[in-house]
Amino acid sequence: MKLYFMKKEALDILKSNLDMVYNMYFTEKDNKWLWKVCGGDPFVEFKEIQDFQLAPIDSDTSKGEVEFANCKIIYENLSFLTESQACDERLWAGMCHSVYYGYLRKRWDCDTKFPKNQKEAVSNIKSRFFFSGGTRAGLFRNSIAKCWWVGRNTYDPSNANPFEKLDIIGSNDISSKISDIFYSNNFSANPIILNGIVKAFKNFQEENIQLLPKEHIRPSLQFLNAVGGGVVLDCLDEDEIADMLIDNIYGIIQGDQQGVEIEDESDEYEDMDIDGNEISEEEASEDSAQDEYVVIGQKVNVRIKETDEQKVILVNYLPNSTKIPPLAKMLLGCRIGDEVSFQGKTYLLEEII
Repeated sequence: MKLYFMKKEALDILKSNLDMVYNMYFTEKDNKWLWKVCGGDPFVEFKEIQDFQLAPIDSDTSKGEVEFANCKIIYENLSFLTESQACDERLWAGMCHSVYYGYLRKRWDCDTKFPKNQKEAVSNIKSRFFFSGGTRAGLFRNSIAKCWWVGRNTYDPSNANPFEKLDIIGSNDISSKISDIFYSNNFSANPIILNGIVKAFKNFQEENIQLLPKEHIRPSLQFLNAVGGGVVLDCLDEDEIADMLIDNIYGIIQGDQQGVEIEDESDEYEDMDIDGNEISEEEASEDSAQDEYVVIGQKVNVRIKETDEQKVILVNYLPNSTKIPPLAKMLLGCRIGDEVSFQGKTYLLEEII
């Protein structure tokens, strides 16, 4: 497998003419059209390496899970890159337009869907195939670069499972997590802070408590960022970081006033789904209702299928205790339409109050 840099002049030609050539990303199955647009070979060979395959995109696996798997695959196979090389837009644009051109087209449904409008298409191509919004934003939005950098920041060669941190962060809502942890707050620049965040996540994982990015993770990381304005986080150890986050998240779960009000100007994913596609306000509200998970502190309406009896169950949190009523505990992390079997009865979750 050969890796290529995109020539600077080719990169400039493509980015400056996307308004006219964006449709090629949707109609052309291979990248031969680049030679015509760029007036010659747009690439320069960088390095030849052993072949490797990215995680396959199929109907049985969500795009988020594919991207999560590729964080491991890409970093493991490209770990030889220096930081300077890994910050170079020409490298990632070269990969996105050569060896991974087909993958990106399938990843973003360019092979099956045509964009709603030119503005949306150009914006998405810039961020997925190139860099947009500056180098730091580009590193965590370019489809291949972000996988390498997330892999790099979570990889620990001293661990039996070198990607344990990434496994704890989890594949669900991975785009939002990448934005909140690695880009918006840049906590990944300090491994102690990142380790503390991962420890906090692991605490709730062991308690079988589902954390949601917008409701729990994002405001707690904003709180941590705000604390960093008055306390030098670099002076704290990872256990202290973890304790701060755990306390704040438990406060949110119990309905206490926690964290701080912060205008998150760098939230790149607020109006995007997990795949990075822009969605309307109506679609966003529908998706939110469909994807809402049961968390501690909520009431849910369930129906016993065998008797058609309706019940309201409080999925409560008992302070200083992990004792949660068995049925309530089983409902944690469920969504509307899920069924739970308990003591010989089947409970259908019909509404999250």
